[in-house]
Amino acid sequence: MKRSCAPTALLAGLLLFSACAPSLAPLYRDYDVVPLDTSRAASLADPAEGPETLSGAPSDERAPPAMARPRIVAALHEAGWDTTSTSLPHAVATRERVLQRWGLYRIVAYLEVAPLGRDHVRVYAHPFRKYVFGKASKIPYLTRPIRSRFLPELDEAFAKHGLQPVGTPFERDDTALR
Repeated sequence: MKRSCAPTALLAGLLLFSACAPSLAPLYRDYDVVPLDTSRAASLADPAEGPETLSGAPSDERAPPAMARPRIVAALHEAGWDTTSTSLPHAVATRERVLQRWGLYRIVAYLEVAPLGRDHVRVYAHPFRKYVFGKASKIPYLTRPIRSRFLPELDEAFAKHGLQPVGTPFERDDTALR
């Protein structure tokens, strides 16, 4: 009886195809808010903003630290993102920024930073393809080339202002298993 090469060829094809698959990541990253010493926190605070909490709620055990919002705004500006107003009172939003230019479209994104409890914030990325014909389409995930266009600067600026990068749940689970 003659053996077929089809199962071996199929397995080899699947392995080759999986090696070419893009590395995908969710559209958000998490950061822990670490307390700063009072002299550094006072220098980072914007006098126009005042010492308000990120959520605008009264200070209690569930509210974010008082200087979180000015630190987030300063870190976003340092990473090259211009902030803008948003309909969410507790979030900080940015203007669109071009990440990549291709022939028929460019990839643009804007960020939203929202609190998740007292010592945790989440940065949501909203990437789009904007075609030269005027149409736009949402990108449902962050590929490695898109992430490399803004995340290193964002992580560095946030760490400098006391917001330690924690990553995504997939990255946290991966490091916990190693």
